[in-house]
Amino acid sequence: MGGFDMGLRRTYRHIRRRQQIVGVLIKNGLGYLVESMGLDNLGPVSSRYKKRSWEKEPDHLLAFRLRQALVELGPTFIKLGQLLSTRPDLLPPAYIQELERLQDKVSPLTHSEVISQLCKEIGHPEDVFAEFDPEPLAAASIGQVHLARLKTGEKVIVKVQRPGIEQKVRNDLEIVTGLAQMSERRSIEARRIGLVDMIEDYAKMFLRELDYAREARNTERVYYNFSRDERVLIPRVYWEYTTDRVLTEEYIPGVKLSDIEEIDRRDWDRRKISELGTETFLSQVILHGFFQADPHPGNIIVVDESHIAFIDFGEIGSLSEKRLMQLGELLFSFSKQNMEMAMAVLHDMGIIDDSIDIENFQEDFADLIDRVSSVSLGKLDMNRLRREIMDLAYRYHLRMPAYLTGLMKALITVEGVGKKLDPTYNFMDTAKPLATKVYQERLKPENIYKYLNRKYYQDIKPLGTLPANINHLLRTAGKGNLSLKIEVELSKKSQHKISQMVSRLSASLIITGALIGSSMIIQTNHAALSEEYAYLGVAAFALALFSLVVFLISSLRP
Repeated sequence: MGGFDMGLRRTYRHIRRRQQIVGVLIKNGLGYLVESMGLDNLGPVSSRYKKRSWEKEPDHLLAFRLRQALVELGPTFIKLGQLLSTRPDLLPPAYIQELERLQDKVSPLTHSEVISQLCKEIGHPEDVFAEFDPEPLAAASIGQVHLARLKTGEKVIVKVQRPGIEQKVRNDLEIVTGLAQMSERRSIEARRIGLVDMIEDYAKMFLRELDYAREARNTERVYYNFSRDERVLIPRVYWEYTTDRVLTEEYIPGVKLSDIEEIDRRDWDRRKISELGTETFLSQVILHGFFQADPHPGNIIVVDESHIAFIDFGEIGSLSEKRLMQLGELLFSFSKQNMEMAMAVLHDMGIIDDSIDIENFQEDFADLIDRVSSVSLGKLDMNRLRREIMDLAYRYHLRMPAYLTGLMKALITVEGVGKKLDPTYNFMDTAKPLATKVYQERLKPENIYKYLNRKYYQDIKPLGTLPANINHLLRTAGKGNLSLKIEVELSKKSQHKISQMVSRLSASLIITGALIGSSMIIQTNHAALSEEYAYLGVAAFALALFSLVVFLISSLRP
């Protein structure tokens, strides 16, 4: 009975939270969006009588209101908005630009909450640390950071996750997934964009970010990648004081890249720092294929003119050798204005397929390449280039891979910081020599051998079994034993229509049976039974007739 009560309370809480989510969206002027997603009947009862005012407004206004609503709904929805900002195939440019401004502003944990969480995870701070600063260096929606000193003397930062945040996020994700499933059943637009798949991908990404042990592994990998580059400092992880909810790593003193006043006060060369920051970040991308996906100025520390540190690897972008090769081919096709090559690469990357209007897209894409090629690299506005690519993605519903949109955003952030430090800074002056270096590195005999070896096992070795497979196929066909398995994969819309037809057929049979049965009771010739049960027959007949009317009305709806 206790388990039933807990389940009931949980269901009630979910219903209340679901109503709150829809209510906040409506309160912030997003009734049109709620209605288009088929969720308008889930909000508070008071909001259901205001539908006449739910008119579509300009994108920039709706985007602003969406950002406000997501901030009000909390960390799960702020992260969802940040994810949506990387999906230009789903949202107009105005939404992308607005959602990129999302920041979580929260009150820090109390000292007792921090102590309680540390005791559960690694022990009481007095037993673990020689010093522990109760005032946080920074606080976010998931956790906060404190300065401390180990008993062995090392200065460290301790990242403490907010108590209960994981369960709260899991509950919200469960509710949002349920809303997405409901929306796909009711809204053509939700089915078109694959809302459920998108929310499920987001849930996996967010839950990974809550795992501090995973962040520690990411940090160690970047530490290893830069082990031979003395210019770059990556914090060392202290595993004995690290768990899924607490991360302890080396404290690296320095100046935030955004603190230009302090950089000037120390009389450091801004241009040198710009070049150092750009080159080392690009090394993460094109040398290692494993990069900081959120390189905002607070995550980059200037130690001095010749040394820089990267911290916070909760969000990571990854580029396989294949992806790096595709990006290189795409940039090469841009430089040569080779449209055929560019279109082939976009197809290989999964960005375009046969469902889009290829002729019109090729014309617009060629115009974009022509404009890019006509501007010298030094004068190329990467932010404008990205906006134009996003606009193309939305108009043609291109499937932009998350790694690509994340990479573009990261590169623009780095370029923007570089220009803030030095207005004459040229991103491409740093990028070009590094790209040449990487290209030359890939032409070394040992790297060519690795590439050919990989291609052999992937593509050539399987061909060895081709003659035997053909021979087996011909023998099987000759014996008349060849069988073909055909699977018809219906779209969700078709599945919904078939399910609707079966439900209506079942309902019609039940109602018909009820009408016939009640008619027989009313018209029975047995006097005693007729007198005793006539009222049941009349009631059943009336109910069946009412059900038939409701059924006929619902059948007229699409």
